[in-house]
Amino acid sequence: MDNRKHFSVYNLDDGEEEDDVLEYSAHSTLTARSLVFSNTEKALVPTRMGGTDTRNEVKNRMENIGAHLSSAVVEKKRRMESYIKDVVKDCDKHIKQHWKVHQDEVREFKIEYTEQIITLFQQWDFDMKNVEDLEDNLTSAFCQQQKTFPQTTSRQVHSLKALKQANDTLLKGMENLDKDNSSVLSSIHSEFKKQMAFLERKLTDG
Repeated sequence: MDNRKHFSVYNLDDGEEEDDVLEYSAHSTLTARSLVFSNTEKALVPTRMGGTDTRNEVKNRMENIGAHLSSAVVEKKRRMESYIKDVVKDCDKHIKQHWKVHQDEVREFKIEYTEQIITLFQQWDFDMKNVEDLEDNLTSAFCQQQKTFPQTTSRQVHSLKALKQANDTLLKGMENLDKDNSSVLSSIHSEFKKQMAFLERKLTDG
């Protein structure tokens, strides 16, 4: 049930100021809609004025209704534009934050991978130098070379395996980063859809 109390005050004296029909609720606030309904009721207030005065009064009431309605529409449009700007700004902020985190992760991964590759190539160069030194002394130390060459070869094989493992780690890491990036974009898209749905409800309810 509507608990709002209605008070109607009619103009009974031509010399007094006009009293309007007001709609008042102790639990409601003044809105553009209540202004329109209030002014609509004002236009229907009986009066003791003559025909011309009555028409002027009705005309004034209708003009007031139009003015209040226009003002309410402008204010609502301003609020909605402000809300839309805030939503867009918030979404842009979240996208920039997620993108920065992603860039930092990629940068750290590249640095770590580069350091590993440099270390492996240094080890590779060192092993190759050992091989060259061993080849130079092959004639005079063939027996010793036979003992050390398998060890060097084993180290080279180990280095190649380590290089392959590092490459596999890089590929796997890039795949994980792509998955994380897709997850971040999906989360942002979902959040944006929620904001748009909320905005549509506000527009519909408004």
